[in-house]
Amino acid sequence: MLDVHAPHHTVHSWKEFLVHIAAITIGLLIALGLEATVEWVHHRHQAERALELLKQEINRNRIALKNDVRSGDIGERNHRAALAVLHRVRSGTLRPNDRLVFVRRFDPLSSTAWKIVHESGAAAYIPYELMARYGEIYENQQRINDNASTVYAQLQGATSVLNTEIADQNRDEQDRIQREAENTDAQLQSLDSRSEAAENEINSRLSGNPDLKVLTPAQIDRLEQGFQQAITDDRRLHRLYVNLDALYALLPQ
Repeated sequence: MLDVHAPHHTVHSWKEFLVHIAAITIGLLIALGLEATVEWVHHRHQAERALELLKQEINRNRIALKNDVRSGDIGERNHRAALAVLHRVRSGTLRPNDRLVFVRRFDPLSSTAWKIVHESGAAAYIPYELMARYGEIYENQQRINDNASTVYAQLQGATSVLNTEIADQNRDEQDRIQREAENTDAQLQSLDSRSEAAENEINSRLSGNPDLKVLTPAQIDRLEQGFQQAITDDRRLHRLYVNLDALYALLPQ
């Protein structure tokens, strides 16, 4: 609140009146200027903090994207291998080590910082062009999350004909395998072949080891259709990954 006080003595001339008005005006302008400066500094700090949150989240998503690209490549190889296995099942030439691996890993891309920046109002103090660029990135991240979720659900539906329950597998063993799947972040920080092997081993175990010889022709048809669709979905997801990586590269460092 800015208080304007009347003069402490009687004004006897226009000159004194104008001097008093000028003093009040200058005082108000200084007060308003200081208030605006404080507000500007506050908004600038908000914008800087918001941009730092976005930068940190995008850096984490870059790592997640790199993991998803690797996992997608592993998944596509498994899906192509599954078609070859199903062909041998149909022709009666199944090999002893033939398995169908349909479980795949996906690291969701986070948008928590984006929501915080908008809910706090800080987005209004970030340059429009930069916010538009971030907006395009987060739209593409959400598109990837949605597509990956749909792909996973469709593949699980197509492979529901497989009984992945193992008779001699107790609850402790199931929990152990699940913990391994949930802890692969620590195991898969690098992209070397050993990390890929570790991820694929977990995917294989989580897919189970059903008896493929008991599959009926109709079930084989359904599985083949599911894996063929999965390969198409893998290619579509890969294109989305490449596009998002290109958008990341446009952000200021």
